[in-house]
Amino acid sequence: MSNKNNPKKFALNMSAAQFTKFYILHLLHKRTSLISEHFKEEFSKLTGNWQPAPSTLLDTLHDMTEEGLLQRREDYKSLEKKRQKVYWYRVTEQGTEEFEVMKKHYKILFDEQIHILKRIMNEVYQ
Repeated sequence: MSNKNNPKKFALNMSAAQFTKFYILHLLHKRTSLISEHFKEEFSKLTGNWQPAPSTLLDTLHDMTEEGLLQRREDYKSLEKKRQKVYWYRVTEQGTEEFEVMKKHYKILFDEQIHILKRIMNEVYQ
């Protein structure tokens, strides 16, 4: 995670994939396991209308599993109808450690952005 400002990333100075990873770890600390459908619902609840693109979400989940941040278990959406396979994700100890680092790093970033947004709101919409 770079501390340099990126002029292409004004809002929060993070990519959709970085925020997706951060929020996935947060969600898995609130609930022990989730499937990709649950993640989509939770992103919508948070933002009102934004979800990561399906490819971003699935790539992020895959990458996080490969990095050892998540465990993935294959199962069926409905045990009675063993037609639709799903993957349940759980955070690992390594994922918990990574989340603690990310929380500290992003707290500074979020605080800076709140300050900037308040200044914009006061200046432009006073």
